[in-house]
Order: sequence, then C-alpha cells, then structure tokens
Amino acid sequence: MNKVEIGIGLTAITIGLALMVSGQRMCRTSCWVDNAFKLLLPSSYEFLAGGISWFLVGVAIVAHAIWKRPKP
Repeated sequence: MNKVEIGIGLTAITIGLALMVSGQRMCRTSCWVDNAFKLLLPSSYEFLAGGISWFLVGVAIVAHAIWKRPKP
C-alpha cells in the first residue's frame, strides 16, 4: 500500500507542477482555493495559484506514506 500512496502523491505533485508551469487554474471559473492562494502569493507569483494546492496535497501524501511506513 505504501507504493500506491507514494504513486498517488507523485501524480498529484506532477499535476500541480504542470498547472503551475502552464499558469492554468484548477477550476474553470473562479475557485475559492485558487483565490485563497492568489491572495496569499505576491502578484508576480499569482500564476502558481492554480497548481499549488495539488502540489501541497501531493507532498503531504508522500510525506505521510514515508512517515507511516513500517520500521524494521
């Protein structure tokens, strides 16, 4: 199960990075998640707002999978 969780997390990170590089948003219309990150980021980094939520969720999933793995 650990490899599946890491794979899901890496997929979310990849989607987030693709959205950030392309400058696209997560929602077609104005989305509260995009708007919240847009308010938090400086104006020169607003293009990152669309993918930062995906990226952060992916990092959290990978960190959780690594942290909870069985220890020998």
